[in-house]
Amino acid sequence: MSFRALLAAAVVVTAAGCGGGGHPSVNGGSTSSRLVVKVEHANAKVEGSSIVGTVKITEGGHPGQRLALRYGVVVVSGVRASQDERLVARYTTTFSVEQQDVSVRFRKPATPTDYLLHFVLYGPDGSYLDSSDSPIFTVQ
Repeated sequence: MSFRALLAAAVVVTAAGCGGGGHPSVNGGSTSSRLVVKVEHANAKVEGSSIVGTVKITEGGHPGQRLALRYGVVVVSGVRASQDERLVARYTTTFSVEQQDVSVRFRKPATPTDYLLHFVLYGPDGSYLDSSDSPIFTVQ
């Protein structure tokens, strides 16, 4: 192998080891491609005959991961008010870590009592990644 070829190979190996081209993640500011997910600041309020729920989602850092954000209405006693969680959004992650506010609107439950809204983010295999619950709200 010629000297130029060896020198070029050494430069490529050195540059790859320096983390050049990586994107910082929210988790500690490293340049690895770890998946970054966060579900926070869930809120819910009664607006007429509807419930409006909001939550902040952070996702990214490891490209190609398919995530699903779902919500469920929970009676404060712990019994789920709806049969199934409902899909809010699907995400396919990129190197870039993105934040967005997400909102849902649905018909308020018929039973007057105290509820909370539970948002949960699931991974590609359906595993739990993170969640956030709203403060308790009352339906009358």
